[in-house]
Amino acid sequence: MALRRYRVVENLVQGPYATLTVSGEVTPSRPGQFYMVRGDWGADPLLNRPLSILGEDAGRGLLRFLVKEVGEGTRRLRALEAGESLWALGPLGRPFPDPPPGKAALVGGGVGVPPLVYLAGRLGALGREAVFFQGARTASDILALEELQAAGVAPVLCTEDGSLGERGLVTEPLARRLTEFSCVCACGPEGMLKAVTALCAGKVPSYLSLEARMGCGYGVCLGCVVAVERNGKRSFERVCEEGPVFEGEVVRWA
Repeated sequence: MALRRYRVVENLVQGPYATLTVSGEVTPSRPGQFYMVRGDWGADPLLNRPLSILGEDAGRGLLRFLVKEVGEGTRRLRALEAGESLWALGPLGRPFPDPPPGKAALVGGGVGVPPLVYLAGRLGALGREAVFFQGARTASDILALEELQAAGVAPVLCTEDGSLGERGLVTEPLARRLTEFSCVCACGPEGMLKAVTALCAGKVPSYLSLEARMGCGYGVCLGCVVAVERNGKRSFERVCEEGPVFEGEVVRWA
């Protein structure tokens, strides 16, 4: 990992979201890893923002992130224009493992979509079959459909208001089709991850990419710990270092 300066190539805004493409020196990463990102704005706001990798082309020196405006730092990142600069530290964290043989289910929503889109592309390149279950409140929150089409991954779309795809929660079609899959990889809101864990328990291996507030991104500040249980012993692990990807069976929700 290294802190590097990148130039904004393109920033496509969709409502509160923006797809940010930057260029510079890129260390090859794997799906599920992330960068700590900040604009070239000095000391205020102070902390970097953790952003999952939406995609990369290390050979061409390109990185892609999805940004959702939730505060001052992400507001400024969403507003960046082509030619401006940002600083990014990465790639960081533990990625998704390569799924076992068979069809993989990818389940995401909101800012949990990017690492799964990246994983979908990797699986497609390996000739592996996957189904992407994406959930959102409404049609305008459905993301990255072009990227999924390019990866050759079939999307199953669910919106809570029924404005696109199936009406309801994304875990409902997953539950109906769970026996098709050799594993489930998920990233999104905590409630969705809890439901995925419960569905998969004792049936199908699950891997969860957890979201957390982070100060440093590499294990020093201890601001992103999560409770886990391994071999009957409960402890705390850092989302940025031991994660963000964890086996669903070990996570103990507060």
